[in-house]
Amino acid sequence: MFNRITLTSLFSLLMLFGCSKPHEPTINLARAVHVGDIDQLERNLYWNADVNKAGADGLTPLHVAAQKGSLVMSKILVKHGADLEAVDPQGHTPLLKALITRNTILAADLVRSGAKLDPDAALHETAKLGSADRDVIDFLVKQGASLDNSDENGNTPLHSAILNDQRVVAKYLINRGTSLGAVNHVGLTPLALAIERKNPDIERILRQFGALENR
Repeated sequence: MFNRITLTSLFSLLMLFGCSKPHEPTINLARAVHVGDIDQLERNLYWNADVNKAGADGLTPLHVAAQKGSLVMSKILVKHGADLEAVDPQGHTPLLKALITRNTILAADLVRSGAKLDPDAALHETAKLGSADRDVIDFLVKQGASLDNSDENGNTPLHSAILNDQRVVAKYLINRGTSLGAVNHVGLTPLALAIERKNPDIERILRQFGALENR
């Protein structure tokens, strides 16, 4: 009898503890995500913090989680209604932020959660910013990106990489099979553009792979 009463009392205490409200947060939601504090994140969400409120840097909590590569925080925020299409001052969504920081696992999870993606535009942006490594390029190609898609100026992602002196990205794109003879709206091939920009490292790589200077 004693054991039964003791177990019943213990169970009641556990239930009471489990159903109690979490303490109010001691830091705000933006700070919680920045420092990676999941407990404070969940407290903020329980106490109805605005899940889409941007910080002084213009980043929403989901942007920050994506930028930091926190898959757990990203999942929690999405579950609580984080806006998948919110844009930061640079026009980047959380999904694009994840790709810029080369976190394709988190990016894939955001896609599964319903985040929209323009794979061609994302390939240009990551090429421009130097983020298009093998994994990012492969991810975007699987999402439908064309290595030789052209932007409003007729530049391919390889042109975009060269315009921003992204030598490593240029090499990744070349190794992946991008066209070396594509011509943009002002008639420049990737090699001609590298010469115009006086970038001997990229010029050398292009020549090694058989690129022609002809416009």
